[in-house]
Amino acid sequence: MSNGIITMPEVPKLGLPEGEKDAGQRVDFKPTKFDLLIETKGYLLAWTRACRCPCRPVVEQTEQTDPNCPLCDGKGVFYFGGNQAQDLSGYNFDAIQQKIIDDNSPMIIRGIITSIQNQYDPWDRLGNWQSGSLMCTVRPENKLAIYDRLVVLDSEIVYSEVVEADGTNLVPSRYLVTGVNQVRGHTPADATDPNDNGELVEYLAETDYFLNDSGQIEWHTGKAPVTGTRLALHYSCHPTFLVWEHPHVVRTTLKKFKTDPATLKTPLGDPKHLPVQAMVRYEFFKS
Repeated sequence: MSNGIITMPEVPKLGLPEGEKDAGQRVDFKPTKFDLLIETKGYLLAWTRACRCPCRPVVEQTEQTDPNCPLCDGKGVFYFGGNQAQDLSGYNFDAIQQKIIDDNSPMIIRGIITSIQNQYDPWDRLGNWQSGSLMCTVRPENKLAIYDRLVVLDSEIVYSEVVEADGTNLVPSRYLVTGVNQVRGHTPADATDPNDNGELVEYLAETDYFLNDSGQIEWHTGKAPVTGTRLALHYSCHPTFLVWEHPHVVRTTLKKFKTDPATLKTPLGDPKHLPVQAMVRYEFFKS
């Protein structure tokens, strides 16, 4: 500033610098090649989208969701699939994969999965804790959003949980089971006997239980434990992930090569969308 005169910066700047030409110096991507990579090398994913639930808060002073909401079960988010029918006639799904599709009506897409991490901390203050994350890259049309759910149909992981027997012939596992490694139980104590602390039981495959075609652990006739028995399960299943972060939520490039100059949207090329990337984690972290 001099003599009360303010010199404003020369903004905005747009266009090539003076004396520069883009001819012979451009490196244009071919966006369809990225799509080709995803379709030929990507994992098969069952994708459902997360939407905030319209249920009213329990009290006006907070935004806590309704714990009795039949749409979101009190989680504040419900899931939905696509609104366009997909031709999946060329895919040969097994019984568990087909049930995942039938139960959730997901959109079937492919995604490149990289930077896979799986960490175990058996001495965490919350118990035997397991964590993991990975990066998933999908075609630009498949716009992933926070908390979207992805089930990897091509792969399996090991999962362990403790559930309670409900008196039926089916074990209420969280995920559809593709293989059972171990089932152990602890029967409830007799409240009338102060010396009864329950009993530890090991259940045997094919003798006590079997894996049915619907991906459920089912008890043989007369083998179901009493209601309230705590069951430790160790089984394999298709991994389910939620989108947690968007390191590359938008990717766009300019393409001028082999584009009709008369139809260009900008002097330096047309914007073309590139694959987007999300960081996803195991679903059971959130709930």
